Order: sequence, then C-alpha cells, then structure tokens
Amino acid sequence: MRLLSQVNLNSLKIVESAARHRNFTRAGEEQFITASAVSQRVKSLEDQLRFKIFQRGGNAVSLTPEGETYVSRVREALERIVAASMEATGQSQEHVLKISVLPTFAARWLFPRLPLFQRQYPDIEMRVSTSYATHEFATSEFDIEIRYGDGHFPDLKADLLFKEDLTPVCSRKLFHEILGDKPLSKVTPEDLRHFTLLHSDTCTHNWQSWLGFAGAGFVLKEARSIYFDSCMMSYEAANAGMGFAVANRAYMASDIRAERLVAPFAVHHPNTAGWYFVCPDKTPPARKASLFKQWITAEAALTQSQLDSEISS
Repeated sequence: MRLLSQVNLNSLKIVESAARHRNFTRAGEEQFITASAVSQRVKSLEDQLRFKIFQRGGNAVSLTPEGETYVSRVREALERIVAASMEATGQSQEHVLKISVLPTFAARWLFPRLPLFQRQYPDIEMRVSTSYATHEFATSEFDIEIRYGDGHFPDLKADLLFKEDLTPVCSRKLFHEILGDKPLSKVTPEDLRHFTLLHSDTCTHNWQSWLGFAGAGFVLKEARSIYFDSCMMSYEAANAGMGFAVANRAYMASDIRAERLVAPFAVHHPNTAGWYFVCPDKTPPARKASLFKQWITAEAALTQSQLDSEISS
C-alpha cells in the first residue's frame, strides 16, 4: 500500500466533486476526465484508505458513513488551500457572491434586472448557477439560493419574493389566426380547445390546475398538446406561435406589455407557492448577500405591485 502521505491532491478534488454531484459522469465533466477515470481514481484512493467512500448504484452514487466524514474533512481542507492561495496572491472571496437560481426564474425574471444590481454594486462579483436541484449550504459553495415552494425549508431562513400567479398566454399573431377579431373581453376558457396547449415536464399540473380553477377542465381532453422538458421552453414556444402556455404572469409581463403575447383571460389563478430568497438561518449573512437580498426584495416588491395593478384594472 502506498503511503497515505502520497495521496494525490487531484484525486481528492475528484472525490469531492463526485460526492457533491452524487454522480461520476458529472464529476468527470467538471474535472475534464471520463466517468471511468473518476471511478478508477476513487477506487485507488479507497484502496489506500482501506474503506469505501461511495456506495455504487448505476450512474448515481452515495457516500458511506465513513465517506461522509472523510469528504467533509477533505472539502474543508481544499477550501483552506484555495483560501490560502488567494490570500497569498492578494485575492479574496469577500466580494464574490455565489447564488443558485432556478433556470426559468433566472432567464425570465432575474437576468433582465441583474445589470441594475451590477451598476449599483460594481464591487460585487456575481457567480450564478442555474439548477433545479437544491443544495446543502454546509457542503455547497453557494451563499444564497432562490427556491420555489411554500416557504418551509428546514433550518433555513426564507423570505418571500412573490407568489406564483398563473395565466394562459399565446402570440398575438396566433390568437388572431384562430379567433380572428374576437375582442379579448369576449374570450372564454372554453375557446382554448381550438388551440394547442403547451405543457412542461417541470410544471406538470399547471394546465390542469388553471383549467380546473376556471371551470373548463374538459378542455384538456379536447385540445391538442405538445410537451416540453421545461417551463422556459413552453414559454418560448408560445412566443413562437405554437400554442397557449400557462405561465407565471411575472415571467411574461414584459412580453404582454410589449404586445408580443396576449393574456386574454380575466381568470388569474393565484398559487400558494412562490419564489423565496433562501440562506442559512443561523449564520449572519455577509455584506454581499445582505445587499443582494435588499436589492432583489425591492425588485420583487415592484414586480408584485405592477402585477396587482394590472390585474385590478
């Protein structure tokens, strides 16, 4: 057995990556090697340590109890190495804000506004990761997350940004092709049976929920349907004139105001779930996170105010 003092630093980085992703393939992509090479590095280290770090199960892997403890200490050591290197070269992470955001929230709401934050706080460097997965703050690199849910996230502080408000939208061109010059005020949910309904695998119940709320559940059986792997793609398809997507109004407001899309229904289906600013509950947020929270909360309040005004009118 090779001496443990000869453990390769690269192998530790690979093991940490595999533990974080719970997947050898994704770890390989991050480290620019094959999944087979990841597996070989892990096995070599396990042979040196004389215990299993991972339980294998197809593409997914999970940490053994010994592996959980080991990887936690490895991660701490790697973070100290990075911090020491940055300190030695005069660099610091204090100005770097790392956030994890849901992809559709990022593309449809956050990104158009983010330049405002950058101009207001040019000293803060943003690192944005888009993912549907949630992360453990104790073992992840993120300072904050934007999560969707009911606001109950154990051991985390969650502040509501805005609630979901569903409404069907389609391109103005398609609307007139199908319904001619019919006034928007005369359109009923039953008219949706003449259109293709655009569904999303990540928001599987939105159409059923909205049509049920509108008293037109039968439309699901009568209308054609196309399915997409994300809400974002169903929204893009609506913009392209492929059919009606049921969307969160906050995401589509700019397209509606610009008259690229129409939202003809007075029926707005408020949801109990929404989007939350989430951070560790027991750790006081750093300046960069506090400033971002202050900014994004104000932007969300403005969005909610605009939506409330448009709905009431």
